[in-house]
Amino acid sequence: MPEVENLSYTKQGNIVTLTWQVPSDISADFNRPLEASIQVVEDKIYRQKIIVGNENTSVDITTDASKKYRFVVKLLGYLTNEAKEEGKTDRVYSDGQVIEID
Repeated sequence: MPEVENLSYTKQGNIVTLTWQVPSDISADFNRPLEASIQVVEDKIYRQKIIVGNENTSVDITTDASKKYRFVVKLLGYLTNEAKEEGKTDRVYSDGQVIEID
């Protein structure tokens, strides 16, 4: 699974908007649409995971201006029945792209 592309953010007040693109070279071995998995790390403490479905390419996250954040964005796909290996999970994550916000 390839990584998200062109990951960036904007910040307005306490709202951080993450945006990315889904690569065009996704294998036909994956069911579409894909999801994005976002790990939210606040002041070096893992706080939550946000799943963005339907190949949407942005999400708004409420933050606390007094804290530092790190967001790890990964693509998440499920293998088709034809591609899945018996005894193994059909869920596949890409490597993560990281954005840090002070």
